[in-house]
This record gives sequence, structure tokens and C-alpha cells, in this order.
Amino acid sequence: MKNSREIMPELVSSNNFVNCEISSLHLDSRDVKEGSVFFAIKGTNLNGIDFIEEARSKGAKLIISEELIGDKSIVHCDNLKELLGKFASRFYSYASKELTTFCATGTNGKTTSVETYANICKRLGKQCGYISTIGKSINGRVVDEPFHLTTPDPISLNQSFSEMLMNGATHAAFEASSHGLDQGRLSGISIDYAVLTSFSQDHLDYHKSIEEYGNAKRILFKELQPKHSFIQIDSEFGLSLYEDLVENKAEVFSVSLEKKSDFSALFNKTDDSLDVYLKSPYGETEFNLSTVSRYIASNVICSIAALSVEGVKIDKLAECASEISFPAGRLESMRVGKDICYVDYAHTPEALEHTLKEIREFYGAEIWCVFGCGGDRDKGKRPIMGKIAEDYSDHVVITDDNPRNEAPQKIMDDILEGTTKSENIKTISDRREAIKFTLEEMAKRKSMNIMLLAGKGHENYQIVGSERNKFDDRETLLSLTRS
Repeated sequence: MKNSREIMPELVSSNNFVNCEISSLHLDSRDVKEGSVFFAIKGTNLNGIDFIEEARSKGAKLIISEELIGDKSIVHCDNLKELLGKFASRFYSYASKELTTFCATGTNGKTTSVETYANICKRLGKQCGYISTIGKSINGRVVDEPFHLTTPDPISLNQSFSEMLMNGATHAAFEASSHGLDQGRLSGISIDYAVLTSFSQDHLDYHKSIEEYGNAKRILFKELQPKHSFIQIDSEFGLSLYEDLVENKAEVFSVSLEKKSDFSALFNKTDDSLDVYLKSPYGETEFNLSTVSRYIASNVICSIAALSVEGVKIDKLAECASEISFPAGRLESMRVGKDICYVDYAHTPEALEHTLKEIREFYGAEIWCVFGCGGDRDKGKRPIMGKIAEDYSDHVVITDDNPRNEAPQKIMDDILEGTTKSENIKTISDRREAIKFTLEEMAKRKSMNIMLLAGKGHENYQIVGSERNKFDDRETLLSLTRS
């Protein structure tokens, strides 16, 4: 139990504020218990004020709304979204301050960096929990299904940190999405190590411009003030952010695949992996990674960089890195006879281009790119991804991703606008049929062919309308190759 005055001192002078002992904090009225605080906040699809009566009936002791309504028993707070993180941090006794925290943001690579950091910690004997796009884990044990949001709401986030502490964790790794940063979900969180993995166009349906998107990413490094920052400087935005942080005398390190930087690497390809030669302020070392992608390797280097600043010897980190496996659906490979199929989460122009380039450079084989774009999301990237697929692969099969409430054909038409609509481009709406067609066509060729099945990665569902239908790219590949 916590005192409401201590948890929410900013609201003490508000009308209708009640000084009381509170048992829990909730955004979802279904979870409210006796003695809870219910925060009535407007979301994308639902408005919390519509559920106030349900919260009352379940025993909410205090109801706080971001909207001014006629009910005199409700506390009004017009900047509630900004303050919610602070309230949650106080309620959970500033749990993040008791942990060594690693936070990754970027257009691509967040999950790989977070799970790599947690994985290496485990091998070092450090107990680390993580929250990623894929799921939540405490000390190597998955304890929850994946969050619907890359960055959970402030209450869930702080509750997770508290849970990690209670289970003996000393470290925590988590992702910061641009939405989460913009909406203040990380307010009040203590961050030791912050990483920018990459930056390119995404989420412009929400942010409206690339500048707004970049400003959201800046919040992590400028407003939340991590103790140490690690910036991938190969993008124009990354370089600008790094220079800004240097100018403001922040504790910041650069990471690059192309430029002179604090953490840089050379690569040598082996059969299905990369030998990495890493240079850093903490020494030089080498290790092998079970991936063909230098960009995945760059995300690993970001995690190594943070742990080296923490004080772990660089050679020990290299030893641990050689042993790690990568998250599900991150350039996950499957051999099908003479051919190779890759399942990857690449759902942005940058990720698709990088992945296709890496596969081409590594193998020099004929490439089939099977992908789609999500409905009700950034429409501007669809023709861009169509052009990238055509430019960097030999055959393109455009199919459904998560169409949501858009007509699948309209999404595919948008993608086609960026292409020459050549004979090497085919549209097959049904994703299973698209995969089946590609496997059959590759089998007809005498030489090795490679399929990149992009966009969904670890996801085991497909969103059509408001329904989540079971669909897993990896399982589909297995079923088709067994039949």
C-alpha cells in the first residue's frame, strides 16, 4: 500500500483529490481492484472516461481523468500522460534505479540489441530481465506473452522492473519505441545505457514527418538523460544526434560500420556466419556471429559497447558474443534442399534494403523477395519498399502482411506504384500461397536460390480486420516443405 499524497504530490492541490492508501494503479478498468487508482486516459481506439463507472463498481478509491468532466468526484489532470510515468515510478519505489538499465531505440535493431544484452549478461552470470517486441523475461525465463506495444505503458513497465528486482535481477534491458517516447511512457525511468541502433523512415502515419519522428527518438538521449549513450552514426540523423550530444558534453560513444568511430568493426564471411574484428576504446578483439548480416552484428556491438563501459573485459564479451543465438524471426534461416529460406522481421525500407544487400553480397545467388506492408500504417513507405525489392532482388512476390482494415489489393497496388511492374514481379494476396509458389519456382532452378520472407518475423498471427488469425511464416515454411 502507498499513500496517494506521496505518489501524486502534483495533484494534492487539485479539486477532489483524496489523501488515502492505494493498493494498485490501473489504466484498464477490467483490472481494477479494491483500493485502486484508475487513470481515465484517451487511447487510440478507446477512451478511459467511458469505463469510469466500471472502475468505481470494482472499488477504485481514486479516479483521475485527463479530460474535464462534470463529475465532481473525479480529479482532473490535463497533463496526466506526462505525469503517469512519475506516478508509476514512485508507486513501485523507483525500481529502475535499483537496476542497471539498458534501453535501445532505433528504426530497426532494437529487439536484437536488447536480447543480445540480456543474453550476454546471462553468460556473464549477471541476472538480467528484458522487455522486447518478442516478450518479457526475467533471468532467462520467459514469464509473459509479448506486449502489444513495443514499449509498454508506464504502469506495466515499472511493474515489470519491480518484478525483476523481486526475482533477483540486477540488470534490465528494454526497447523504446518512437510512440512510447512521444507519449511519455518512459518518464521517471532511470536509464544507465541508451542506444540508437539505426534511423530511417517509419511510422509517418503517426509522426507525420521524418523530423517529428527524429524528435521523438531524441527524447531518449536529450530529455531522459541516460548516464551513457551509444549512437550508430551511419545515418545522417545518427551523426547529427552524436555531434549534438558531444557538443553538450554528454557521455557518448559512436558506433559505425562505415565511418571512423569509437566502436568499429571489420568483417570476414565464413560458411553461414561472420567473423568480426572489433576495435574499441577498451581494446581490440575478434569473434564469430551466426548471421550473414553486418547490420545485425552492429546491434550486437552496441550491446558489447554498453557492457564494456560497465567494466567487463572486451575479450570476455567477445567470447560470450560467439555463443549467442539471435531472436526469432531475425534473419532466421532454413535450408530447403539446395535452397535457403530466410524469415526476417524487415518491415521498413531500411531493413528490407539492408537485408537484401547483405544476402546478395554474402551468397551472390538468385534472390526471391516475398513481402507485403501492413494496413492502417505508414502508406508512404509502400512504393519505396516496392522499388527496393525490385532493385535488390531477382524476383518479387508481393503478398499480404497484416492488412487490418484495408483492402489487401489496395496495399499491393500501393507497393506496385514504386516498381516498373516487370514480369519478375508477381502479386499473390494469400501469404501461404505466395510462399508455396516461391518454393516451387526455386525448386525448378538448377542452382541455389534464396528466399527472403520479410515483414512478419517472429509474429505468429495475421491481423485481418479486427481478427488475429493464426499464421506463422516459419511454421508455414516447415509445413510446405514437409508436404
